[in-house]
Amino acid sequence: MTFGFAMIRTSKYLFLIGLIAGAYFVSGLLGQMLKVPPSNAGALWPPSGISLAAMLLLGKRIWPGIFIGNFCISAWAFGFKEESLIVYAVTGLGAVSCALAGTYLIKRFVGFPNPLVEDKSIVLFMLLGGPLSCLLPPTIAMIAMSLDGIISASEIPVNWISWWVGDTMGVLVFTPLTLIIFAQPKHIWRKRLASVGIPLVLANALVIVFFLYMQEIDQQQRQQKFKNQVITLSQALKNRIDGDLHAINSVRIFFMGSDNVENQEFILFTKQALSPFKEIESLTWISHLSAGIGNIEFTSILNKRITDYSNDQQVFSANPNHLLKGDFTSSEFGYLSVEGDKVILVMPVFNKAKNNEKLLRGAIVTRISIDELVRESFNELNTADSFFTVSTSKGAENQKKIIFSNAGDQSTNKASEEYAFSVADHQWRLSFYHNSVLENSRIYWPMWWVLVSGLLFTSLLGVGLLILTGRYFRTESIIEERTAALLQAKNAAETANNAKNQFLANISHELRTPLNGILGFTQLLQKRSSLPEDVKKHVNIIKQCSDNLLTLISDILDISAIESNKIKIDIGNFDFELLLDNLVDVFKLQADEKNLTLIVNNEVSPQYLKGDETRIRQILVNLLSNAIKYTDYGSVSINSSYHNGNLVVSVGDTGCGIAQKDLEQIFSPFVQINASDFVREGVGLGLAITRELVDFMGGEITVTSQPGKGSIFSVSLPLPISTRNQYGAIPDQQVKTERNTAMRVLIADDSEINLLLLANMLEQYGCVVDSAMNGQEALQLISEQDYQMALIDLNMPVMTGLELVKVIRSQHNPLKIAAISAYADEHKITEALKAGFDFYLTKPLDENKLIKILMDVREEKQIIVRGPDLIKNSSITPLSW
Repeated sequence: MTFGFAMIRTSKYLFLIGLIAGAYFVSGLLGQMLKVPPSNAGALWPPSGISLAAMLLLGKRIWPGIFIGNFCISAWAFGFKEESLIVYAVTGLGAVSCALAGTYLIKRFVGFPNPLVEDKSIVLFMLLGGPLSCLLPPTIAMIAMSLDGIISASEIPVNWISWWVGDTMGVLVFTPLTLIIFAQPKHIWRKRLASVGIPLVLANALVIVFFLYMQEIDQQQRQQKFKNQVITLSQALKNRIDGDLHAINSVRIFFMGSDNVENQEFILFTKQALSPFKEIESLTWISHLSAGIGNIEFTSILNKRITDYSNDQQVFSANPNHLLKGDFTSSEFGYLSVEGDKVILVMPVFNKAKNNEKLLRGAIVTRISIDELVRESFNELNTADSFFTVSTSKGAENQKKIIFSNAGDQSTNKASEEYAFSVADHQWRLSFYHNSVLENSRIYWPMWWVLVSGLLFTSLLGVGLLILTGRYFRTESIIEERTAALLQAKNAAETANNAKNQFLANISHELRTPLNGILGFTQLLQKRSSLPEDVKKHVNIIKQCSDNLLTLISDILDISAIESNKIKIDIGNFDFELLLDNLVDVFKLQADEKNLTLIVNNEVSPQYLKGDETRIRQILVNLLSNAIKYTDYGSVSINSSYHNGNLVVSVGDTGCGIAQKDLEQIFSPFVQINASDFVREGVGLGLAITRELVDFMGGEITVTSQPGKGSIFSVSLPLPISTRNQYGAIPDQQVKTERNTAMRVLIADDSEINLLLLANMLEQYGCVVDSAMNGQEALQLISEQDYQMALIDLNMPVMTGLELVKVIRSQHNPLKIAAISAYADEHKITEALKAGFDFYLTKPLDENKLIKILMDVREEKQIIVRGPDLIKNSSITPLSW
């Protein structure tokens, strides 16, 4: 098993090394496309950047892949020469040393893995991995290549610089690209794909395309320059030969026009006519005897001294009969032969006979130096870097013979350009060759500047984009941290708010439970006629104090619901006149207690409006309560009107008034102005709740006040007119009891006080009451008796009210059930109604609402009762107050 795992690890490692070597070699081919002579290294060397990134990501263990890849690409570039294997190995070690040095420096001074978001980290990363580490490969390579004789000492600077620039550019461009794809943390590096990677690739591609285009243009220009030089040199040689032939032909014409030519005359004439042509070494006159036999008559030596001429008979090189067939009126005719580095031109001279037949008189033999001919032809021309051969041939069957060459070994290659022309009876051909060695040794500065400047721009673009994205990520990180902190604070605030709401709900529950007993038994005592007057007064005081405490509890729950955005509005038809009369009846007693005059002016013409009666009552109660509370003498007035679909109610007083600076502050929760000067009841929630309710209903509340003179609060609410006005007023349903029909009612509560209170209330109205202390007892009684109504407390031991009603509804029992609870929050109300309760009554119980439920159940008809203490389940979504 261990051996098998070792084999798998080894196979994976070898595969990784092969992958790195392959990537190095393939990317090296791209670099070879971008090399500029005289260097064999490209001005952009992608393998250096890829190898550095690979070693940073995978560790030092991948160095064999870098070595193998560099060895192969070096052998490819230099032609797989066996004698240079050591050089290839040394350059491979140079590439490995570059990657190792860059990795060490980056990990030592920058750290890796690193998202590179700090400006300093980015600059250090590029400097250490690029220009600094890339000093090693060219230095090592130049030493090895100079020792091996591949380059000379004069070639080292150019090759070193080009090698260093290529490696540096490769790191600056391809290391970021590789890290974007493979580096950690991925959530940062991958985001740079669009902002850094794509712009780098596009910029690099544009530079490469532009470089290749410029390279093609440069190649075409050099090719055209070469062609132009070929034409110029060829034409110059041809023109020189034509001049020689023309001058020699003038001598021939001289002989043709003279019957007898003396030696001195011949020498004088030829020197005068041919002295400008330094390539013509001598001219010899050979007279014709017979059968191709000639005799040298005399020789004119031009520019050079020629010896060893004899007067022995000489044999013509051409058949006289063949020469007779030529057209000798042209200077282009003659017979040509090559002897060593000399061209021998034989030009026959004829005399005309009487019958116009040609008679061979003799021949002029001219010796021309080929080297001098070429030198004189190109005397004033630029022949630098020109490598060519001059060859001659005669007829299709003869092979060409090279008579001049300065091409050296290049003549074995195929000629790049050729130019041919005729000389006498021969065909001369000039063959021109490119000197690859010379071309590769020349520095093409324009190409270098184009490529290096483009790559430098790309590199700086990459660094700049890395810095910009790094700053963006830093900003984003700060924003995320602050957002997280804000979210944590928000969650903490919400938790605290929820805890507060839960606390308020619990406090409300705990306060409502004893209040239920206090108010309930107070109402029972108030109905007793046998109580003395002073006791009734005490009972009324208890009732008033309990009502005030209940109002305070309701206000606290309302402000909590408003802050949690859980307030609900229930739209319905209501009688505004009746609502106002009820309020006046209540607050007239309070005004009388303080000897205040309550003035009412109602100008609302429609009797019925459409809106939330309970919330409107709450708004007016708060305004009237504040007006009476802060008025010690004078009056409180109520003015109401309706116009343009808006109900406008103003409550004025002659109280202490409010300073201008405090007009906005009075609507803040738990705020009382001048609390030290005017000690009043309450906790400062009334006006805050009032404004929130008005805003929620789309209305507006305003206040005008003068300290010491009083205040006027005005409320405008958009309320449509109810359709009930079209049919006249519907008389209110009176709360009556029908004692002749006894109802059997079950009450369940774990509090004996609540059971006693409910039993007394129900028995006063002729109900037969059974009681249970928990849900299990209640369920047992329901299974044994036939009840018309059940009043169930939610919080009970053994079985809660919610569990009880779910069991009852699962048995398809149609019993009417009302939930009784001290919880007045929306969540509890909704939960109870969804569980199966028909009604929801909050403690303290309102006796009138309880009797209305009994009447509804008894008469088996639907009634609509809404209030802060009652919710009736129906087909519509239940609303809470």
